[in-house]
Amino acid sequence: MDVIECVKNKLPLGKAALAGIVGGYLSGEVTKARMTEFLRAVCECGMSDEDATYLTEVMLESGETLSFKPREYPYADKHSTGGVADSTTLIIAPIVAAAGVPFLKMSGRKLGHTGGTIDKLECFKGLRTELTVAEAEKVVDKVGAAVIAQTGELVPADKALYKLRDETDTVRSLPLIASSVVSKKLASGAEVLVLDVKTGAGAFMESVTEGEALASLMVRILTLSGRRAAAVLSDMNSPLGEGVGGVMEVIDAIEVLEGKKSRLRELALLIAGKILSLAKGVSDEAGRAEAEGILASGAALGKLREMVAAQGGSLDLFKGETRDSILSKRAGVVLADRAGYVKSIDCVKLGLLAREFESGGGYGMHVPVKVGTAVKQGEALVRLFGENPASVDALRALESCFEIVSERVSPDPLVYKIVS
Repeated sequence: MDVIECVKNKLPLGKAALAGIVGGYLSGEVTKARMTEFLRAVCECGMSDEDATYLTEVMLESGETLSFKPREYPYADKHSTGGVADSTTLIIAPIVAAAGVPFLKMSGRKLGHTGGTIDKLECFKGLRTELTVAEAEKVVDKVGAAVIAQTGELVPADKALYKLRDETDTVRSLPLIASSVVSKKLASGAEVLVLDVKTGAGAFMESVTEGEALASLMVRILTLSGRRAAAVLSDMNSPLGEGVGGVMEVIDAIEVLEGKKSRLRELALLIAGKILSLAKGVSDEAGRAEAEGILASGAALGKLREMVAAQGGSLDLFKGETRDSILSKRAGVVLADRAGYVKSIDCVKLGLLAREFESGGGYGMHVPVKVGTAVKQGEALVRLFGENPASVDALRALESCFEIVSERVSPDPLVYKIVS
């Protein structure tokens, strides 16, 4: 039976059939239309854990698998399934590197309503993300961490499918997300991996049950492959940080490194601490304590500066006057039309509107409220920053992202569960 018909009828696919359609798409023998039909069938009908594992293997085998010279501690990496206002990598990488654990991450660009780490890093003018693996390892030799764009040689099947999924709205699928994430992580050479699986209205996995299923599948595949792995189920009913959009998310991360308290800080510390625990073979408490000490000392801020400079980036965004200049260019504001409590935030719509605003030259948005936040009438829900004013339609669309009610609303937990 045809592989797409097998998916639609929930029949086993097997590695050979998956290799045929994925390899055929890469070679041009399978058309874009047929591959899109396959992706849509998987999104609608799902795929068994066994076939998800086979798909991961097929993706992995489409390119090179990296290995690095031995160091005192194993190479570490982290991955987020995609959220709004999530700049944790810019906090976690320097903390881990400052602790002596090598950190080498291959990241993607914007996908759906979420921002990509590579897009954020390129906000540091001149920063090179298209490094070869050899160049990246030299950066790790020098400063302890590097974050680079995925190379064409590393899991080319994922690079091709990642782009097609974004174009065809076939992003929300547990097996497609799992195979994409895990194949890249297995190929990238990291031995310690902590996954941040978002759950909530603004996540690809909207329920905790879905998020836990994805986390468990990915951790299982990674563990069977000999990696030290764990996953954190974190909230995405609200934007994680306060900055939405590349430049604003970078500023948010720098402010956390400078000492600002926030949900962004708490999640970054949790993940960094878990990485140190796995890499060094110590308790979660000891890993968290070391991460907190590094952040409080200013060593992580200094390490991010070193990372940016080592990849050729400008250090201007670390300067207060540069950030003040950006924040002086106000492009619009959305105010609460009543007093009350924020009941819900449409993070998907908010993220898409931020991408649209950025595409027109905007720096991004500052969103200080979360689900459960008490607001006064006329209080700012969103402030936009850019060279040109936001349109009236854009401001109205942003206003519709927030539901305010008179009854008190309990805030959502930052973390629902840790899977290890």
